[in-house]
Amino acid sequence: MKLIINVHIDNKNNNLVNILFDDKIRKISEKDINISNCEIIDLKGKLLIPGCIDAHVHFNDPGYSHHEDFISGTTAAAFGGITTIIDMPCTSIPPVTNVKNFRHKLEIVQPKALVDFAFWGGIRQNDFPLNEKQITDLWNAGIVGFKIYTISGMDSFEALSYTQIAKTLKAFPEILFGFHAEDETIIKQNSVFRKTAENYAKIRSIEAEFTAVKNILNFSENAKIHFVHISSKKAAELILQSENATFETCPHYLQFTADDLPKLRGKLKTAPPVKFAEDRDFLRQCVHDEKVDFITTDHAGCDFKTEKDFADFAKIYNGIPATELMIPFLFSEFYQKEKTNLAAMIKLTSENAAKRFGIYPQKGSLQIGTDADFTVINLQKASIVDETKLHSKGKYSPFDETKFSCSIDRTIVRGKTIFDAEKGILQKAGCGKFIKRN
Repeated sequence: MKLIINVHIDNKNNNLVNILFDDKIRKISEKDINISNCEIIDLKGKLLIPGCIDAHVHFNDPGYSHHEDFISGTTAAAFGGITTIIDMPCTSIPPVTNVKNFRHKLEIVQPKALVDFAFWGGIRQNDFPLNEKQITDLWNAGIVGFKIYTISGMDSFEALSYTQIAKTLKAFPEILFGFHAEDETIIKQNSVFRKTAENYAKIRSIEAEFTAVKNILNFSENAKIHFVHISSKKAAELILQSENATFETCPHYLQFTADDLPKLRGKLKTAPPVKFAEDRDFLRQCVHDEKVDFITTDHAGCDFKTEKDFADFAKIYNGIPATELMIPFLFSEFYQKEKTNLAAMIKLTSENAAKRFGIYPQKGSLQIGTDADFTVINLQKASIVDETKLHSKGKYSPFDETKFSCSIDRTIVRGKTIFDAEKGILQKAGCGKFIKRN
């Protein structure tokens, strides 16, 4: 048994509490907990929240592990206070589109994981006509949902047409679908603009995102829909009118605009791109007002020199390594600076994602009997981003040299301290485990 003492959690009177746990949470009390032969961890008034979840990462393992692998990716997550990640199906070989590929990926990444993990599955145009048994078998294997693209640059994971999306949603009303929503026709029409940093947000435009979201919602009926990495006010407003759809946004959409692209270039290039001040400010207000469902990173690292550092903007790889920075950014910007309430912060960083993806209350809660996953934040110790010291294989960030007013003190997964701010990583690769959807 272990006993955390003198820690703040989200409780009514803001008193310090004590938490007794092994791999599960056994007791939480404002009173002393007396137990013999127990390891005592005095957190001296720091903040403890349910272990944070990054529900959108590309750890690229197996197949593209020169970009990232599960050791480097989950190490970065641990340093960032993330206790569970959900990995995307498209950036591994083979992609997670059937049970055979799922098992192949699981066998390879399990021995590398430092934090717990779940998987998205995927549906590609490559798989049409649909094999319904293939999809239901993969769903029953415990993936959290199926990722679909409306535009894709990957030959191994081609986008679906709107007609194919409509047929898929109708065929599987019980399944959650996650959409990368940008309209391919509009983006192709916008290719009359030169592919420069200055024009990037005009090419992959607000209208492209809005149109894709609108088309998907128009024939979704009662389908379960989630929109990933929403970047614009117009698309977010449309989703907020829907009763069945949820959406996430990312730190870069909350901090940067298209005006930053000419300077930051590869460090900020993602798809969809950051948009404009009105979009950033609206999404920030959505965070503060609890209108966005949760925050993810769309983490996608690479070697900057060989894949990002080009004069030709069109050749620059899309992706930012961000899982290590999300929680310090959010708690610095929104909890400390904008005074967003703690309950809302917990929903944004763990609870809502856990509920949406069927892993609650095992993850995303501080309930008795659930996994002892804790993110401990030192609100008194600032941190400055040094991109060269990131634990992703991608040693770059648009947040380089940014000062956050807080830092991660420790990351605890199922009762084991994975990361400690003074001691670093304390566990061996393979201690993370696969989390199956309930």
